[in-house]
Amino acid sequence: MPSTLKPIQIPTPGMDRQTFLRLARTYQQRWAVGLCVVQTDGHRCMSQRWWPSRDTVEHRDLLAFNIQEGLRFGEPTVTYCPGNRLYWAVPLMHNAIVLGGLVAGIEEDDLFPDGEDQPPLDLRLACRELRQIVERENLTNASLLSQHRANSDQERQRAEALHMLKLDGVASVRQLYWREEPLLLTALRQADRSEARLILNRILTVVMHHAGERFDLVKSFLMELVATVCRTAVEAGADPEAMLGHNFQSMTALASFRSLEQLAPWLHDMLEKTMDAMVSHSQNTTPMVMAGAITYMQEHLGEPIGRDEVAQAIALSPSHFSRLFKQHIGRGFNQTLVRMRVDHAAELLTRTTLPIGQIAESSGFSDQGYFAKTFHKLMSVSPTDYRQKHADPMA
Repeated sequence: MPSTLKPIQIPTPGMDRQTFLRLARTYQQRWAVGLCVVQTDGHRCMSQRWWPSRDTVEHRDLLAFNIQEGLRFGEPTVTYCPGNRLYWAVPLMHNAIVLGGLVAGIEEDDLFPDGEDQPPLDLRLACRELRQIVERENLTNASLLSQHRANSDQERQRAEALHMLKLDGVASVRQLYWREEPLLLTALRQADRSEARLILNRILTVVMHHAGERFDLVKSFLMELVATVCRTAVEAGADPEAMLGHNFQSMTALASFRSLEQLAPWLHDMLEKTMDAMVSHSQNTTPMVMAGAITYMQEHLGEPIGRDEVAQAIALSPSHFSRLFKQHIGRGFNQTLVRMRVDHAAELLTRTTLPIGQIAESSGFSDQGYFAKTFHKLMSVSPTDYRQKHADPMA
């Protein structure tokens, strides 16, 4: 690790030494890094476990650059420093004024030690936790950094969407709809809000890219999208009257917009209300949906089925299906599936003369040893003894 360097007597930008040492102790308990406080021009004020003899003009410029990058993206970003070191920084701020920065650094050899497959330090998490520590002490403008993170994320999503559009050879918004609409409708039916948001973001990005300054054209495309989403919700069982009112409100709001900045919040609000309507409906029909899941499981007991396959069969996302299943069945999916398979095997043991290995396979157990162990655990008796005790004399 780098050696401790005595602080340079330069006015401290927004942090006293006692606070710095306390923050350094907290952060360095989690991460084996060096820390220093620097001014906006890169001059170091205080340091802990930092490297000596690193105060050249080039080095100061690099530290100052780290602060500006942390401000620009709203999150520390890792920069490679000559000398095989990696730095990241959080700006120290008073309101919107940058006073300096808190910089962390690590030797590249400490990050990627010889003979280990995985790096011992999660840089993304280390960057985020440094920001959170500074924010908790109110030493930076957390709201401004949050806004910069959101802007950066939007730009990244926009760049990715346009890049994929180019790779896929999509030449028009109409082609985009043909590609994205089935994915969006599937996400809606499966109550997968996260996936639906990503798809809507891609659609909005490409629509705005193609329409350019033609705002009326953007609105016409989105009106068509709203109609499609509402129709899908009704087909999935949402209340038609409620969706009609929701559709009218969305269209009215869209017609009143005069700027592109109003579109993204409106589109996401429309999605949330639609998903809420569909979830409300699903709660009323959950017993019937769960009955369908159980039926599917019974019909495919001998196959290597899993949670995701059953969820897809009844048009639910896997995570949503798991929650509903546990809530209404009283046991988890895997536990229930094993119980059903053992019950099916028990019935075959009493009603047929099939070999135990064949019964195990037809009940979904590929390993006869595992079958025997599981059967004994649930029935308190081996398959052979169960057959002897409960065999149907007419079988």
